[in-house]
Amino acid sequence: MDDNLRAFVTKSLSVLLIGMGIYPNTAGWSHLMDSVYIAAKNGVSGLSVCKLYADVGRSVHKSGVAVERAIRNVINKCENEGRMKKLNDYFGCEVYSEQYPLRAGELICLLATKILDDYNAVEYKA
Repeated sequence: MDDNLRAFVTKSLSVLLIGMGIYPNTAGWSHLMDSVYIAAKNGVSGLSVCKLYADVGRSVHKSGVAVERAIRNVINKCENEGRMKKLNDYFGCEVYSEQYPLRAGELICLLATKILDDYNAVEYKA
């Protein structure tokens, strides 16, 4: 299941992020991908975002603070360019508004939950 989930997360999240103007050469791309994968794999219930950043940081030999900063930079870049509203299309409801911007941990949990739901729907159809 882990390999299938990893491939599904990579494909789904890549399409979304590229649609939002976040490209693979952007600093924080891989950290965001890894964070969403780990959150989806372990489940978002009771998720500690600080521990998540530390886990991703260990795998790439960086601190959890550096991982969080890189992910925040990706989110800020997207917000500054006005592309975060693509999330509303992806989720089918309003999850982002300029009045209440998403924090990094909230975005990771939302993405992990949505991708896991989509993955389970595909798995049960097969």
